[in-house]
Amino acid sequence: MAAVTEDQLSAERTFAVATDEAIISLINAAHDRIVFIAPGLSESVASALGARMASPDSPKLSITVILDSDPEVFRLGLGTIKGVECVSAYASQNLLELRTQPGVRVGVVVADEQMMIFAPVPLLVEAGSTSSEKPNALLLTGASVTTVACAAGAAGETLPQGAEIGAQAMLPEMIEAAKEDLKKNSVQPFDLSRQALVFSSKIQFVEFSVERYQMTQKTVRIPAHLMGLDGDLEERWRNSLRVLDEDAASVEIEVCSSDSKSTNKVNVGPKHLDVERKRIQEKYLIPVSGMGSVMFRKDQDAFDDEVKAFEQLLNIYYEALTEKLKSSLDGIVKQVVQRLLPGVKAKTPEAYKRRGELADDDLEQMLTDDINRAISIESLIKPPKVTKIYKAISYQSVRSEEFLRWLKEGFQKAKVPPSQTRDIFDETSAALKAHEW
Repeated sequence: MAAVTEDQLSAERTFAVATDEAIISLINAAHDRIVFIAPGLSESVASALGARMASPDSPKLSITVILDSDPEVFRLGLGTIKGVECVSAYASQNLLELRTQPGVRVGVVVADEQMMIFAPVPLLVEAGSTSSEKPNALLLTGASVTTVACAAGAAGETLPQGAEIGAQAMLPEMIEAAKEDLKKNSVQPFDLSRQALVFSSKIQFVEFSVERYQMTQKTVRIPAHLMGLDGDLEERWRNSLRVLDEDAASVEIEVCSSDSKSTNKVNVGPKHLDVERKRIQEKYLIPVSGMGSVMFRKDQDAFDDEVKAFEQLLNIYYEALTEKLKSSLDGIVKQVVQRLLPGVKAKTPEAYKRRGELADDDLEQMLTDDINRAISIESLIKPPKVTKIYKAISYQSVRSEEFLRWLKEGFQKAKVPPSQTRDIFDETSAALKAHEW
């Protein structure tokens, strides 16, 4: 990190940056009291506190350290478990007691009459700034310093047990419990985890599929016994009747124009729907070899709108086709019945004869009922189904060089301008080399 400039620690500057160096400078400058309050701390800050605890003038120096022992602190990068172990060891050696405040998420450093109040940086989310133009701390002096020290049980007659914060001692078993928890669910390298967040802020996986709209090849099975077949032939019978072709599966629908001010009649069938599905996919989705498809988050609203409009078209198409089939299937059923009736009369199925002799009308009605069941709207078409699921880019994907290579190839094939993705790949490549996966 960059060295701390004088103006960062001067009383004249109110807004500052709480780098480790700035915090250590305050700790080293203290003569009478040090109060350190934060969710956690780094090893370098722990070492600086430990050095002051062990320094020759430590008997004259009041040191209060209040931390949170929750393992989530370390997963978020608000400190390290080694930092807590280090400062705990120094405290034990110098007969000092660490304090704990569950859930504390503010940082405070009091050094005599100076005080820094800062927002701890979760390294899982961001790397933290060293620029004074991006402050995360306030430098204060005066009566407020004593007020805060008293509230922490580090000044006046207030005992730690009666303080507003840090009334409980941080026992060694608390630290051991945190270590055991971290063994089960370890801390991920923060730079790669942040990169996963960068990926997920720009792109995401998308599962998009449309089913049950391609109906031109729809056929229905004709029961073998109605064809006069039995025995081995009945078992081997695989014949079927093709009911729908492109014309039969097409309907005329009124579709709104792009400006929604007028409507046009469009002949919609499976080919039309397939072209529209492919158009949406090619416009928004980027195939990644072996991984599915990704899309830019900035395009999600527009993608959602187009998918919603396409889904509405599918539903209108399904309803219109259902109405069309209701009338056309009656004619098909009649033709099939007339074609099969002579054969059924000549060789009446056993199932028809179970209740006794049949009149010609009975036989024709039974055959009609069977064909109606075989050639029904429900057997031919079902409501179209659109599936759309978003998934974030995982940490495991970001750490995979193979995934990054496939993703880059996918962007190249989709003609995505390199300027839109270069920063992601450059930063991730550097992180991967640093960790040598």
